[in-house]
Amino acid sequence: MIWYKFHLGDYITHTTHLSDAEDLAYRRLLDLYYISEKQIPLNTESVSRKIRIDLDIVETVLEEFFERTDEGYFNSRCDAEIARYNKQVETNRSLGKMGGRPKKTESVTKRNPKLTLKEEDKDINTISSVAPTTSRFNEFWSAWPPSKRKVAKTACEAKWKRQALDPFADKIIASVTRLRASEQWLTGFDPAPLTFLNQKRWEDDSETDSVNGSIFNRRVI
Repeated sequence: MIWYKFHLGDYITHTTHLSDAEDLAYRRLLDLYYISEKQIPLNTESVSRKIRIDLDIVETVLEEFFERTDEGYFNSRCDAEIARYNKQVETNRSLGKMGGRPKKTESVTKRNPKLTLKEEDKDINTISSVAPTTSRFNEFWSAWPPSKRKVAKTACEAKWKRQALDPFADKIIASVTRLRASEQWLTGFDPAPLTFLNQKRWEDDSETDSVNGSIFNRRVI
């Protein structure tokens, strides 16, 4: 991301108890999260050097404002803003391919010649503001078998939306359904759902692989 909205009121409300150093650490951690569009790495020493703040302060802020997962330190507000930003970028790109919205002073060749310029402009707004279809993430989450690794649902859902996985939902869910019955998953070699999504494991899966276990020859950590 090259920019993000900073909600000053929310920030002040939740950070009035922080010291100057902790406040600076939080701001720099937010910048790191947004600019990379990834979770904060688990290697806190490296993070401390990168944002130039003492390690103990960095770890204190991470513990309070971020959720530790197998992939890193997750912040649901950051992921929501990243998803919103990427959606806007995609919308702008789509409008750009269509030549952008027509200027009011142009006598444009209308996509629908039956519409007046004002009606066409309204039509464009209507199309661009249509709500997206319901995400199929919950189907994926329900298909995942109960285990101690089935954690970080919020982070998984944010990843699902950020990667726009709905078009691949049938393949992903079919892969999970096959693998949950495999010997590897039944004997505790199942990955965390977030790891499965991050590594796009369903692209490696096939019915043959799920039988002979060729894609799970090591225990996932």
